[in-house]
Amino acid sequence: PPTPPPPHTPPPPTNPHPHPPPPEYCVDLLAMSYSIFDDMVLEEIKHFFKRTPYQYDLIIYHLGAHHGYGVNCIKSENAVNQYTDRVREILVELKKYSDNIGVMTLTLEGCADEKSGLNHNMEIKKRNEILRAVSNELDLLFYDLNQTIDYKIVRYIDRCHFTDDDYEYMSEKIIGYFFPKIHFAYANRIREMNDLRKKLDTCANVYVYGNGVRGKSLKIYLQKYGYAFREVIVSDKYAHLYNDVVKIDWVEKVNALVIVTLTDIEI
Repeated sequence: PPTPPPPHTPPPPTNPHPHPPPPEYCVDLLAMSYSIFDDMVLEEIKHFFKRTPYQYDLIIYHLGAHHGYGVNCIKSENAVNQYTDRVREILVELKKYSDNIGVMTLTLEGCADEKSGLNHNMEIKKRNEILRAVSNELDLLFYDLNQTIDYKIVRYIDRCHFTDDDYEYMSEKIIGYFFPKIHFAYANRIREMNDLRKKLDTCANVYVYGNGVRGKSLKIYLQKYGYAFREVIVSDKYAHLYNDVVKIDWVEKVNALVIVTLTDIEI
């Protein structure tokens, strides 16, 4: 007898999203300028976690570097004990709010050629030794940031704060350590007109964001130097005011450059 046809097998459903969307991470920052010996440190931590609606997968601790130099760990065993007890107290408190605590080394100061700066950096290195010891004691993740950043290339804006570019550079190191599967993207800042011209020469679709004073100035600049741009982009809130603008959703994204001024950076 003839072979019966095989039963009909429906084709597998088409996946409308062949590549799953990347995971989204909510990131909060609790920053303070207290010495860690200030009573307000624990009060702020407790208040923050009491008010937040989130349960955190990871808390990264980076606190206690450039304040409280009255407690001198490089000269006093009492100071070592005081600093150790305080760090332990804070980390034990943080463990109430997450199963994963990451402790990060304190960054060095930029005036190591001065006596005060050299002494401060010696103190910071001693405090980092304490951080490592307490992290091991409490079985916490420990990341030695100072071993991965190149202090020969980072730039300071004062004694202990870095430029925005260098904070991005450090952020990539930190994220790469705690979240190795995350792809890091740098901000696309333009600081010099030569950098802008290079980008204008390689992008086919150039837009200006904002039709206010800054946007109009950018248009004049582009026209003066013979650069063609598509349109000016405005937000939905202002689109009805103009006839010669586009909304952000209408932008041709292939080989595109959107010029945004710092004041409009919220886009």
